Amino acid sequence: MSLSKILLLALVIGAVWFGWRWINRVQEIGRARSAARRQDGGRDAAAAGPPRSSGAYAPTLEAEDMEKCPECGAYVAPRSAVSCGRPACPYGR
Repeated sequence: MSLSKILLLALVIGAVWFGWRWINRVQEIGRARSAARRQDGGRDAAAAGPPRSSGAYAPTLEAEDMEKCPECGAYVAPRSAVSCGRPACPYGR
């Protein structure tokens, strides 16, 4: 094997190793957030309202209707939409 092939192999192995570590770290953060949500009863910190009774089910997020953007024609959720980059976009923030 030539030196360039050995270096390329080392780079590939390093990329795979660090990619694997990154994926595991992201999954661990997700598991910690899920555990915190389960421990908190499924309520987000941003969810407002009185505490619900122990037997009742109430969704933490409210569904939002999609609206067609008059400028670009894409369907977006109006409360969380971001600008499409066109100058007349009504969702520019």
